[in-house]
Amino acid sequence: MKYFLFDIGNVLVDFDFNVLCQTIADAAGRPEAVFTDHDIEIHNANEQGLISDAEWVDHLNASMGISWSVADLTATWSRIFTINEAGRGMFLDAAASGVPVYTLSNIAKHHVDAIENNWAGFFNGADGLFLSYQIGVRKPHPDIYRHALNELNASGEECFFIDDRSENVESALELGFHAHQFIPENHAAIREAAKAFFGW
Repeated sequence: MKYFLFDIGNVLVDFDFNVLCQTIADAAGRPEAVFTDHDIEIHNANEQGLISDAEWVDHLNASMGISWSVADLTATWSRIFTINEAGRGMFLDAAASGVPVYTLSNIAKHHVDAIENNWAGFFNGADGLFLSYQIGVRKPHPDIYRHALNELNASGEECFFIDDRSENVESALELGFHAHQFIPENHAAIREAAKAFFGW
């Protein structure tokens, strides 16, 4: 059995973190909002499921001087996300071909909710979702890839994986995945590699 695993951010949907920063700055009534290393650490803890969305919002409110709810944060991300046509097209084509399709993504619950709010049934066609906030670990840590392999009862050699970040691709390659960095200049080559891998 062969499996197609997709990252979500900048693969299935695009986003610009700078838009989040500017939206926070506007809400706080100041020129810019800068995330400190500690802010990023708390953000990553949210994506690992170590803290809830509500706890992340509480931190944002205290750190940035805003008064948001989880609904406000989710609505902001709904405005930020746009469809990545190349990645989404590959996802739909793979699902239509009968290839088992999964996500493998660093993501928090409010991100998933924001995507579903924009496009109901967005993940229809996926056989499963491997999401960092549910698994408790983020890429590029090898344990998140091992979790996916264990759940699939598969080897890395049976998995075709695309991700926009080079460090995540490198970790997957070390575990035997057929992994490719999903950036615009690679889109056509990745589609051809997928065709060869799955025999389309």
